Amino acid sequence: MLIIRQVEVSDLEDLLALANKAGKGMTSLPTSEEALSKKINNSRESFSSTKSHKDDFFFLALEDTQKGKVIGTASVHARTGSRQAFYAYRVMPVTHYSHSLEKQVRAELLHLTNDYTDHSEVGSLFVDPDYRGNGRWLATSRYLLMGQFPERFAKHVIAELRGIVDEDGISPFWESIGRNFFHMEYGEADALCGTGSNQFITELMPKHPIYTCFLSQDAQSAIGTPNKDSKRAMEFLQDEGYDYENVVDIFDGGPIMRAKIKNIKSVRSIATHTAITNPNASLTDETLIANTTLNNFRVVKSQFTHGDSNDVILPQESFEALQIKPGDTIRLIQE
Repeated sequence: MLIIRQVEVSDLEDLLALANKAGKGMTSLPTSEEALSKKINNSRESFSSTKSHKDDFFFLALEDTQKGKVIGTASVHARTGSRQAFYAYRVMPVTHYSHSLEKQVRAELLHLTNDYTDHSEVGSLFVDPDYRGNGRWLATSRYLLMGQFPERFAKHVIAELRGIVDEDGISPFWESIGRNFFHMEYGEADALCGTGSNQFITELMPKHPIYTCFLSQDAQSAIGTPNKDSKRAMEFLQDEGYDYENVVDIFDGGPIMRAKIKNIKSVRSIATHTAITNPNASLTDETLIANTTLNNFRVVKSQFTHGDSNDVILPQESFEALQIKPGDTIRLIQE
């Protein structure tokens, strides 16, 4: 059975293996043992705390319980920019007009912005290629977390999608901008951010707007474009109610999506029920079901059927996976 739960210290080896499979460009799942250990410890503290903190970080693991192996990850940061500034580029149109020539010229500018500071952020979404097809419900599990415990998150949430980076780790957007100011390879800058250090961005990033017409054609095409592995993720986000507001990542130009948490489709679909058991019941439906405890947050994709009143009948294996008993409250995505 597959379950979603908070990460544990014992998951480190599996997480490192997943990070290596994820490859370059996924800063939220670094290949550094030290960085991953910090994320695990931060997450464990956040899940166990009863008080909201700006540094809250909730790291989820998708586990194959039969193999005792973590085969996917997802996370939610409570606040961006809690300790370090959150930078992005806003793509803005500009029009120049010459009265003497009666000529109008349109262009685009990249403005360095902190507009998405103090937003929650979803990230670290990755599933082992051998388990393809489980990414969407892993992503959706985060909305069961945010919807149940809204006091631990901001009003808005963002999602950064990986931009265009080729098989050799070359980002055309980075080659046109970042390399000129940081004097380092894209992979090196990416790795620095992945280990939690972005002070160099504050120190070296150009503060003035940049005309996109000065970039290479490949770099211009990369602005706001997700890579091939992220296109489906972008569709999922749009289906949930996220919008692309012409804000992009400063390294690879990938799109950053934003939504108001209370308006996300899955959050609005959360329903509260009482879990009961009935071995003779026919379980005809399937959805995501979560328990209601933050410090032992667990989610399963389970069959169920509605009973009398507000009861929902679950199979025994779902009770065990959620670590609940008959009569306990559960929350599920009511489709």
